[in-house]
Amino acid sequence: METLYKIDKILGKIDKFLMVVLASSATILAFVNVVARYTFGTSLVWAGELTTYLFIWMTLFGASYGFEIGMHMSFDAIVKALPAKLCKSVTIFSLLIVIIYLGLLTVWGVNLVRFDYMTQQVSIDLQIPFWIIYLVVPITMATATWRVFLKLLEAIQTPAAQLKIRAGEGMEEAEKEGLLE
Repeated sequence: METLYKIDKILGKIDKFLMVVLASSATILAFVNVVARYTFGTSLVWAGELTTYLFIWMTLFGASYGFEIGMHMSFDAIVKALPAKLCKSVTIFSLLIVIIYLGLLTVWGVNLVRFDYMTQQVSIDLQIPFWIIYLVVPITMATATWRVFLKLLEAIQTPAAQLKIRAGEGMEEAEKEGLLE
């Protein structure tokens, strides 16, 4: 189990790094394009398209990372109000549903990439094959599935009474680390 958490830590660091690089790049590119447009009367034709793709990638890597820190919407107050064994059952059931959903999104993303690879469509301004642009979908959904799978293993191994106490703990830890304000 320790190895699984080490892999997750590495994925988390990659996600955070990519979020910072992608957000910074998109912001700088948008700024440069605005300055060029209003100062020199011309703009980079491809900048809007690239900025959009950078923000989309950043958002999807952020969504994946959100599963690591427990940032996504949950009903902890309702779950905490349940008896310990029922709390554990509901938690496991909900994690299974999320894994199935994310797994389906991963498969859908792979099919999307395969379809765009076969059709050889390219973006208008950048002339980048769409399969490369859409590759972010299966990657981020697979990492999100991985993270929820780890949470499922943890929920199964944790005694019901402890699981009830720890519900919502990820957000509190993220706040302590300064990841949320």
